Amino acid sequence: MSAQLSRAEFTRQVAEAYEHLYDPVFLRAHPLTVALVPEPGLQPKERAWRLQHLLLQAIEDLDPGPQAPAFSVESRRYQLMTMHHTDGLDPQTVADRLGISRRHFYREHEVAIEAVSSVLWERYAGNSISVPPQPTPKMDRLELLRLEAARLTQTDRYARTGDVLPGVLSLLQERLHQQNLTVKADLPADLPGAELDRNLLRQMLLIMLSYLVERTEKATLRLRAWLEVGSIHLMLAVEPAEAIRPVSATEVQECMAALNDLAGLGGVSLQPLGGPAMAGFEVRLPARQQRMVLVVDDNEDVRELFQRYLASHGYRVVTAGSAADAVALAHAVQPYAITLDLMMPEQDGWEVLQTLLNQPETDHIPVIVCSVLRARELALSLGATAFLAKPVTEQALVAALAALERDA
Repeated sequence: MSAQLSRAEFTRQVAEAYEHLYDPVFLRAHPLTVALVPEPGLQPKERAWRLQHLLLQAIEDLDPGPQAPAFSVESRRYQLMTMHHTDGLDPQTVADRLGISRRHFYREHEVAIEAVSSVLWERYAGNSISVPPQPTPKMDRLELLRLEAARLTQTDRYARTGDVLPGVLSLLQERLHQQNLTVKADLPADLPGAELDRNLLRQMLLIMLSYLVERTEKATLRLRAWLEVGSIHLMLAVEPAEAIRPVSATEVQECMAALNDLAGLGGVSLQPLGGPAMAGFEVRLPARQQRMVLVVDDNEDVRELFQRYLASHGYRVVTAGSAADAVALAHAVQPYAITLDLMMPEQDGWEVLQTLLNQPETDHIPVIVCSVLRARELALSLGATAFLAKPVTEQALVAALAALERDA
């Protein structure tokens, strides 16, 4: 392949494929589909699915691992590619989350694409090497789906529908416009997250919406959600139902087979709506029990930072800027855990720690000490459950809380 395709043209094609990552019709005809998936006997749609899997895996190959600083160039580029292409967030949202300008986003994105291109070139195109045959060359689309879903379920098991849906809709924006479709979502702001990997939920929403979009014109796609006992109820349907084009039993079976594979991995209950035409879907997601964390720090910026860290992982957060407020809130809300700064005015964190541990109403609450002081051994000897050195990264904080769940 490399004898016929220049390195620069290969990179351009990789960038193009990423921009159409969830458009199977586009990928079927793309040159990379044949170049990177040369197995004979595969149908075009199977090649497109395999190419999508390769591109998603190439992003994961950029992950520098937990040992890399959270603000390193490598970590930022991996996060940028994940948020933009895996999560489907628009450039401005990604730039805001990374704390960079939109122009900086495009510069970083170009470099990240070059890095991913290098991974793919060395693996599949370098030295005129063809893609090695896969262990199961006749693997069908559903088997590829199972492999991809299994990979997805290795990540954090938390999903909030209101956070996932905008990225999904941005990927389908062009098709929605072409089909003259309107999306109306009724998602309560206080709806808890689901005990489900967010990428798994995203894939399910993509499959359901794509199915309805391809078969509907001049209608409304309505998504409603509400909380039931132990579950979150989602209803996605075409209005009016007559607007959806009738399909064959084979098409319905294929769509439901793909969805049921994903649903089974996430403990999701799924039912089609609308009879043979399948004009919608009814979904029940396992609701996540939100744990409350009390963040104690006299620095308002740190309190806001920790709140942003934890909210994206499904924790409820209350904050205290003083020792007195910290003790009072610990008694009042009985949090799942407390993060505690040591250097505070009037009464320092050491005193707060001893107060909490010496009162029966609060002695059972785990306390994670967070400080610039190098006092790990002292903090643990005085009763702290864990110690994190400032500046505290999101990964370190979430990992410390996850360890509490494992030890419970």
